[in-house]
Amino acid sequence: MLEVTTGTAPTEVEATRPILRWLPRPMALFVTALGAVLFAITLAKGVQDPDYFWHVTTGELIARTGSIPTTDPYSFTWAGRPWTLHEWLSELAMHRLVTGLGEVPTLAVFGLLPVAIFALLGFVLSRHGTGVLAFGLASLPAALVLVPYLTLRPQAISWFLLVALIGILLSLQPRHARWALVLVPFFAIWANLHGLWVVGLGVVAAYSLFTLLGRTPMAAARGWMAAGAFGAIAATALTPAGLSGILYPLRYVNAGDWGLANIAEWQSPDFHEPAHLALMALIVLIGLNGGRATPGWLVLLSWTGVAMALLALRNAPIAAVLAMPTLALGFQDRLDAWLGRRRRQRPPSVQLARRLMESTLVLVIVIAALVITLPRSPGVDPDPTRFPVPGVEELLAVRPDARTFAEYGWGGYVISRIFPHGGRVFVDGRNDMYDESILETYSAIRAANGDWREELDRHEVEAILLPPSAPLVRGSAQDAGWCEAYRDGLQVLLLRSCRGA
Repeated sequence: MLEVTTGTAPTEVEATRPILRWLPRPMALFVTALGAVLFAITLAKGVQDPDYFWHVTTGELIARTGSIPTTDPYSFTWAGRPWTLHEWLSELAMHRLVTGLGEVPTLAVFGLLPVAIFALLGFVLSRHGTGVLAFGLASLPAALVLVPYLTLRPQAISWFLLVALIGILLSLQPRHARWALVLVPFFAIWANLHGLWVVGLGVVAAYSLFTLLGRTPMAAARGWMAAGAFGAIAATALTPAGLSGILYPLRYVNAGDWGLANIAEWQSPDFHEPAHLALMALIVLIGLNGGRATPGWLVLLSWTGVAMALLALRNAPIAAVLAMPTLALGFQDRLDAWLGRRRRQRPPSVQLARRLMESTLVLVIVIAALVITLPRSPGVDPDPTRFPVPGVEELLAVRPDARTFAEYGWGGYVISRIFPHGGRVFVDGRNDMYDESILETYSAIRAANGDWREELDRHEVEAILLPPSAPLVRGSAQDAGWCEAYRDGLQVLLLRSCRGA
């Protein structure tokens, strides 16, 4: 009797299987390569968000005083009036990182957040049958949308928590229904880290709605899901602001006329701008995907993210995060249909060679990204081409406690330098806090319109720090007796007296 053997010799399988087991899987390799590029980009960009400076200053204030401010300490136009500090825990953490590790390591920590976003989402989706190719096709356009927003900012924490929340909801099963209650501590923490927890509640609301309609696995345990959802809502009140803090993030829904006119992140995307093409591509892909092979609540969220991004550019990262699960699941279903669900099993030797080649390629990408980018990394030192570094140095030398009328986008940096010396600003990047009339007055003074002299006198302004293009410093203030203390291509510093008296 003849014995017929097929397939690969047992010795080859036995020799290659341990090596394959120790080599990184394709999903891990892809996430590593993509994460290395995003990490390097974050470090290379350094600090581009001017609000970083007042975030760290607030963290230092909390650490020094042992209390969380409830009124504004930084401006002289809103001084003593209510300020809801909805991201105090992030600010305290940023301060602790800067003082404990240093500025560049702090930037590196935030540079790891994009890595964690794609790693966690890749892990979650792989457990739902998504392969590396489908995940790659979904994550690459999303990564391009995220790139302009990568810097040291508390929002990045919320992007990661949004992915974590999607992972939690995708993992819920009736046989472990009590796990829905994990939403309670999850939101209690998130509500103290950043105001985007309100978007997270929207995600929970969408999942709960589809649960009531019988369209999620938790439909068989509606009671537990309801308990988790209502518990999450209640948990958002566990902040220093208490119940009033629940309504505060709704202020972001309406940026006000001044915010829409003057702040780029509050404006709608202009798809004639090359920087916004990645968002347009993401929207087109969502439309072409059509919600294929995707739970309805995720489809709803993907389009909600699109609507948010079309209303304001600052929501583009949210749209990217919400789109990835829908796109990945849809792409996987198409790949299964095109390639067939039963793919030919490659011999172990071929698998080993391919995995080694992929690992080598990823290693090259990681090394190249770091070698090319890291030497150019500016760290978190303020960029003198973006922030008025010499102008503020001059101000500190002559009048460190000045009531300063500074450019809106420079307010956070100016706060970080003059606040410890008793100085205050007219306005800064916290437009959600200021009354609209104060912001309109700022614009009128900057443009040298109306009763700008009287407004400067009424607010007892002692220093002006604006770009040379601002009408106020193009001769109007000088003609009114203000003295020029410093000027270069980026900034003009004017004082009521050259000696700061």
